[in-house]
Amino acid sequence: MKENIGESLHKLMHHYRHQLREAALKSGISIPVSHIRSLKCINKIEKCSAKVIADRLSLDKSQITRVLKELVQSGYVEKIRSPDNHRSQLLSLTMNGAELLTKITMLDQTATENMTQNLTEQQIEDFTRLAEIMVSNLDQFPPCDNQS
Repeated sequence: MKENIGESLHKLMHHYRHQLREAALKSGISIPVSHIRSLKCINKIEKCSAKVIADRLSLDKSQITRVLKELVQSGYVEKIRSPDNHRSQLLSLTMNGAELLTKITMLDQTATENMTQNLTEQQIEDFTRLAEIMVSNLDQFPPCDNQS
């Protein structure tokens, strides 16, 4: 049974991302998932910086820097100098960024409703709890390709 977990998770993520991508394209939104996830972080995290996003998303800071550069150029994000550390810049959504994130959030909610339509609240809570435990478990070990 354990050998099916990885394949089931892969299928779930593939279908979920595909549905989000298709809905976004139909709505005229054509930005990559990394950009969307960064927008969500900026909206959610007080005193958000590139390093905070990189840590939260478990991505390389240089990758996040490129994403943020594109989001700033597109007018979705603005950088302001941190009052606490003048070498650091804090990120915030522009009005256009907030509007885009509102549209994305609605698409995300629709995809979530479609995905969970035949599940009880208890099943959804159990899945979320189990997924968080699995992520925590994986965080404790190096990636498979680094093991001897």
